[in-house]
Amino acid sequence: MATTSTWEIHPELAEALRSGQNFDEWLAGRCPVCSYARISRDLQEVEQIGVGRQHSLHSDVRAAELGWAVVYRYTDNNITAADPDVQRPAFLQMVRDLRARQTEDGIPVQGVIAVEEERVVRLPEDYLKLYRSLTVDSDGVLYYTDKRQLVDVYAEVEQTRGLMSSSMGETEVRKAKRRAKRSTADRAAEGKYTGGTRRFGWLGQDKAIGRKQNKKLDPSEAPYLRKAIDMKRAHKGFNTIARWLIFENVPTVNGGQWSASTVAQILTNPAWWGGRILNGELVVDPVTGQPKVGEWDTLGDGYDQAAWEEICRMRWPEGKVAAKKVKKQKSVRKHQSTGILRCGWVDEGKGVEDMCLHGMVGRPPYGAHKWGNYVCNSASCRKVSRRMDKIDKAIEGIVVRTLEQQFSAIIPEEKPWHGQRTLDDLLLRRQELKDKYKQGIVDLGDYLEFKDHLDLQVKASQEDRDSFLQEQEAKNFLAGFTKARWDAFDLHQKGIAIETVLQAVIVHPIPKGRSRRAPFDPSLIEVVFKKPS
Repeated sequence: MATTSTWEIHPELAEALRSGQNFDEWLAGRCPVCSYARISRDLQEVEQIGVGRQHSLHSDVRAAELGWAVVYRYTDNNITAADPDVQRPAFLQMVRDLRARQTEDGIPVQGVIAVEEERVVRLPEDYLKLYRSLTVDSDGVLYYTDKRQLVDVYAEVEQTRGLMSSSMGETEVRKAKRRAKRSTADRAAEGKYTGGTRRFGWLGQDKAIGRKQNKKLDPSEAPYLRKAIDMKRAHKGFNTIARWLIFENVPTVNGGQWSASTVAQILTNPAWWGGRILNGELVVDPVTGQPKVGEWDTLGDGYDQAAWEEICRMRWPEGKVAAKKVKKQKSVRKHQSTGILRCGWVDEGKGVEDMCLHGMVGRPPYGAHKWGNYVCNSASCRKVSRRMDKIDKAIEGIVVRTLEQQFSAIIPEEKPWHGQRTLDDLLLRRQELKDKYKQGIVDLGDYLEFKDHLDLQVKASQEDRDSFLQEQEAKNFLAGFTKARWDAFDLHQKGIAIETVLQAVIVHPIPKGRSRRAPFDPSLIEVVFKKPS
């Protein structure tokens, strides 16, 4: 199921407002709260059913019993709360709105109701975000329906308890990850075969006959793996090997198309001679210090560690063999039309349904070529290329005209930040505390205790403001668009603008018989506009 995050007004409140009732009439003195629902994986595989039940069958019912009214629903569906690298947009928006004590559309909200604590927080940093947003004034409330627990967020022991609870959750997650890593390391040290995805050249698991994954060679794929190794040792390029495999109609493990990177990964994996890499290093026998040879079929004589090292030197001339994987940073755009161009090649005798449509990449000027080119990046094609400056100019003209038509008349939205009142109140309280300390009304110990708390609240509120303004700037990015704005954009901004209006640009090949020196023909550029959302 796809990951989704939403925040929206409660259906009953929305219906009441549509019918002409005002908010205070509908609220009728009840405490306005929001409900939060999250599920890591909806096991019933029916979209929104898990989070839907959390909202309607639990939070709504319990809120009514408490004399509260759920005014807003925040939902993170199919998102874990146990991984600090995974953002929960609805949770973050809820925290910002709770701190502001109102939503972006001005609906008051004083607290949160949820099924259980683990639905809301699993990590200490998330608990602190929630805790600080609830205690920004004296009106915050928190309730968990499974334990019928009204949490006193202002009690001195609550922050300690919450941090300990969330730390224990984080500890369990870390323990599970460590156990998995330890098991992997132990199996590698023992030379055991690996599970996971099937490797090209080996058979998959067959429970009927007791065969394990990646243990027995595949008699149909292994010869192609040997041949690919031979070709690379003969100094053939990875792209050349990929094209050969495509020509031979050899499928990849996942049924996709061969590419240079796929071939490179297979040929530099030491599994074909029995080796294994863990954390960027070859696994060695702790007694002999030599590489540990695993308990799975290898390619045999001539396909040994020396052959593998030879290929590795070709891929990593600087000697970074089997470097440890690191998280990829988002690549910086180098060419204006990167990511939007598609190859329009069609083999003779075939129809448009067989068009290549592979992405095209930029190739800078080199040798006698004074101009950079965009070229098809498919290992099985690479038959279409076109001058980069001509393509960029053609696309620029189309995009600028389209953006002027769609956005020039739009007035940028200057929506005020809904948390300004909270920030002003915090700053005033901090100044009043400082004045009382100067006057001797409060002693140094009390001053430091309250000052630290207020400083953290002010910082969090200021971060909310900065995030809101950045998001508003992104929404207003193209409002009131002009050609002068385009000229001032950098490559990254131009890329965003292009992808706002265009789905793809298909570059068709130069017709047979026409000179490649012929003037640039814009009719060979087919533009596919993005459908309005």
